[in-house]
Formats: sequence, structure tokens, C-alpha cells
Amino acid sequence: MKRMWRIGLVALAAFAVTGITAASASAELPEYMICKKTSKGGHYTSSLCTDESKVETGGEYELEKGLSKKTTFSAKSGRSIMATPETTDKVECKNTTATGEFTGSKQLTDVVIKASGCEAGAAKCASSGLTAGHIMSNALKGELGYIAGKGTSTPTVGLLLSQEASTYATEFNCEGLEIRTKGPLIGEATGNINAISPEAAYTFRQSKGVQQYTSFEGGGMFEDEWRWEFNLGKGWEPEGGDPSGLELTANSSQGMFEIKA
Repeated sequence: MKRMWRIGLVALAAFAVTGITAASASAELPEYMICKKTSKGGHYTSSLCTDESKVETGGEYELEKGLSKKTTFSAKSGRSIMATPETTDKVECKNTTATGEFTGSKQLTDVVIKASGCEAGAAKCASSGLTAGHIMSNALKGELGYIAGKGTSTPTVGLLLSQEASTYATEFNCEGLEIRTKGPLIGEATGNINAISPEAAYTFRQSKGVQQYTSFEGGGMFEDEWRWEFNLGKGWEPEGGDPSGLELTANSSQGMFEIKA
């Protein structure tokens, strides 16, 4: 089998992750928080709940955990690249989008990633039922955690995505080559760390097919790394999958709130 086929397919699928032993969500930071007007006497005079507007008593606003109502989000990315250390080949998707819902103060649910213009060399890739070049993930869930700097004034916060119910994050076909992906993945969250903002970014980085972040600080180690498997009609291989990495920045529009860290 030509090794050119054994490439890290589906940059979009890179969002998909599973197989972790992270502790379940708790009330600990980092958390999504909203600045809300209150009649009980808040600790902020600004609707953005900035440090400069903090007061002991008498403020009109207060930071509250989670969101006060059902809140959805969307994210967009330009080119995304997936690679594996097993080969110099790579897969590129021209555009990637994501939608989902915030739940609780640390979690996301019903996250669906869609990518277009996805090619592995000259082969176009597609999920079942979609046109050539289009890939869609299975439903994913997400959780916030510290990548580094917990307890400092400049923490690095990450978003971990994992499959909600299905065994694989993505399943698709590249002109006869079947691909499925699974395994943990963390992206760095920026833009609204300790500051109310309508914008945020989630950045996934890799070097030569190796993902930059593989665990959260203070626990949440992964049982495995992100991997993909392929099938050319003779069964799935390699056994256990090949390791792979993603390079992608997704910009999200999500309403006025912050990640308190």
C-alpha cells in the first residue's frame, strides 16, 4: 500500500476527541461567566465587570457563573491542516465551521464541525450523504481546563473536545479510502480570558504531526493521543491507528461573557 495514502486526513475531524480520564466538570475555574445587572447590590459599576469598576458594595452589576439562558455559539476558520509524523503528506480543508451550545459553567454540548474543500492530495473527501469535499463530525462535547499557569495572573486556558456518544469523531471516504478518527485533542482559548468580550479564538497547533497540547495541568491526563485509521477494502489499519496533529484557529462569536481563570 502506498504510504501516500497514510496521511492525517480531515483537518476538520481534528476537532474530534475521545478516550480521556479527566476529572468530571466541577465548580473550579476556569469557568464561563457573564456580567449581569442585579438589584441586590453587586461588586461592579461597569456592565463589563472590569477590575477597574470593582467596588466593595453598591455596584449595579455582578459576575455570575454560567449563562442565564440557552446560549449557542458559532466558530469559523480558514485553512486547516492535518499531518502525521508517519509521512510528509498532509490534508487541507479550505474552510471549517462549528456550532454548539454552552451548558453549565464549563461545558459545551452538541458541537458539530463542518469542513469544505477537503482534499488528501488529489482525492476529495466526504462524509456519508454529503457532496465531495465536505466533511461533518459526529456530535461532540467540550470542557474547559488549565493548560498551564493555574493560579497565576497569566494562565493558559484550553478547550478539550470529546465525542458525546459515537465511537468515532468523524467517519468519511476519500474516493475509495475510508477514514475514521478518534482520540483526545486540546486547543488554546484566547480573546476573552478574564475579560468580557463577544469574541474568542480556539487554536490547535501541531509540529510535524505531533499535537502541541496533550493534557490539562493538575490532572486530566489522556489515555491516548489523537489518531486515525484507514480502510482500502481489506480491513482497518494500522492497528491502534497512526498519531496525528492539527493546525487550526477557529474564531467564535458567542455573546458578551468571559472565561474566568
